[in-house]
Amino acid sequence: MNKSKGVSMSIWVWIIIGILMAAFVFASAQQNIMMLIVQLNNQQVVEKFNMIYNTANEICSMPKESRYAKEISVNRDVYAIYVSENEGPPEDLAPYYIENLNATSGYYMCYQFQVEHDFDTFNCKKTACNVTMTYMGTPRSGSKLDRIARLSDGVFNYKVSIAKTGKDKVLIKANPVLK
Repeated sequence: MNKSKGVSMSIWVWIIIGILMAAFVFASAQQNIMMLIVQLNNQQVVEKFNMIYNTANEICSMPKESRYAKEISVNRDVYAIYVSENEGPPEDLAPYYIENLNATSGYYMCYQFQVEHDFDTFNCKKTACNVTMTYMGTPRSGSKLDRIARLSDGVFNYKVSIAKTGKDKVLIKANPVLK
């Protein structure tokens, strides 16, 4: 009788260990899938950034009044897409600039993702012209633009127009759109 109790106890221990291992494998797989989705979304944002950057440089070499328009979407993982006078991180007020559709000018077009506890990660590329561009990205939580994004599954949609305005000047205007 003691022998069968000992065997059944060891079976229960193995069952519990099996359940714990399965839960660990499931949680790890779920975390890997979520990280893959974030990476894919970020790659799409980088592709859209490169499209805007390349188009701005092409327009720079064209005659004055040359134009291009496109709708783009950015997710909540984007802290800011902006233009700067130097290769540096965005202003601390970026969410307010985004919310108020403020523009900045410079020769560097940059983007920064929202990485938890690490706001030093940004990427900049030098432009061929002096570019003035509306800040795009994640506005201040609770703002009108933030509420619009919630209606669009947390995605910020913009109609981007790129125009050559002078000999060495390009204007990139981004207007939010509700989809």
